Amino acid sequence: MKLIVENDLRKMELIKEAYDPSKPQTIKLRGVFMQAETQNANSRKYHLEELEKEVEKFKKEKIDTGTALSELEHPEEISINPDRVCARILDLEQDGNNFIGEAVVLASDEKFGIKGTVKGDLLAGLLNYGTSVGFSSRGVGEVSEDGWVTDFQLITIDTVLAPSIGIMSQSNANRFVNGILESKEFIVNTHGEILEKNFESFEKKLKKLPRKQSAKEERLAEAVHDFFKSLI
Repeated sequence: MKLIVENDLRKMELIKEAYDPSKPQTIKLRGVFMQAETQNANSRKYHLEELEKEVEKFKKEKIDTGTALSELEHPEEISINPDRVCARILDLEQDGNNFIGEAVVLASDEKFGIKGTVKGDLLAGLLNYGTSVGFSSRGVGEVSEDGWVTDFQLITIDTVLAPSIGIMSQSNANRFVNGILESKEFIVNTHGEILEKNFESFEKKLKKLPRKQSAKEERLAEAVHDFFKSLI
């Protein structure tokens, strides 16, 4: 399994609203979050139609519901960890083959009693001292031999110090999808849900099959039954 990072550094525009003593001061970041039809530094390319579909889904399910959360640096799993969240994505709009995004840093404002996240305050401190950051998508999918990304499913877009436009993962012909962590595997069920623990549990059972053939066949049938039942 392989963790794939694109390594395309794209500096974000730092937006600080004019100081108004009657309102909390916000820090926003704006720039290219994702790109299509362009070969990146790691020789991978994303189809425009595929990104359009995922972005529309992301906007409807995450941005419009206020749950499009960005973590500081890529984590080792597909789930969003509130302890690592540093920003919330406010907008993601298409501009040709680019997808321009805007995010607000979840920083504290003691004057107005606003409590930010730990990572949001850390990010705000880095930005205030001139640190450059960028955004990098996190998702699962497949990569063809010629570098085209297919079956891509966008999880979120993280805030990173060494940004990569499009971090994603490979899979084999059996549709077992490698996640962003080398030691984990993921599978996409018929509902489009990305599953992790189900497959890991199944894999562990296969490694502990008894030696006796009759018992082995019985345990294998039980493991397969439980695995497919968990996907329903």
